[in-house]
Amino acid sequence: MRYLIGIGTYMGLDDSIGLRIAEEVAARGLDRGFRAIELPGNLLDLLHYFGPDTADMLVVDSARMGLAPGEYRFFSPDDVVTRKSLEGISTHEGDLMKVFELARELSVTVPPVTLMGIEPATIVPEMGLSRALEERFGEYLAAAAGFFGAERAR
Repeated sequence: MRYLIGIGTYMGLDDSIGLRIAEEVAARGLDRGFRAIELPGNLLDLLHYFGPDTADMLVVDSARMGLAPGEYRFFSPDDVVTRKSLEGISTHEGDLMKVFELARELSVTVPPVTLMGIEPATIVPEMGLSRALEERFGEYLAAAAGFFGAERAR
């Protein structure tokens, strides 16, 4: 199985971009050859999608990368250096890199994972998206849905 997993929180303005992309991919029936999943809140739930039956995974989220608001990049978890200082891992604190680390410590099979990071303009406790991300939403949708295209299926 292949998964497109959108993470974030709907009540975080641009932090909702991953969730909104997964939701729209499923709503438009663009999830051909993969399953689109919205994963709000607890990042530990990502572990349910790890294992030997998962062939490939794209995780879509907002990411502060020092780019202009709305720019996006595809990259590997190995390319990421987390800036969060967390004592451990819990359902109240989210750090995607800690979830990968925990999976390895528990001997859970971590599938090939690619991250699609979208530079947020604003992360505040509001619903919706900033204008910068709203204007490029179709571009993000096409890039995320097209990730599992014919060239990746080989």
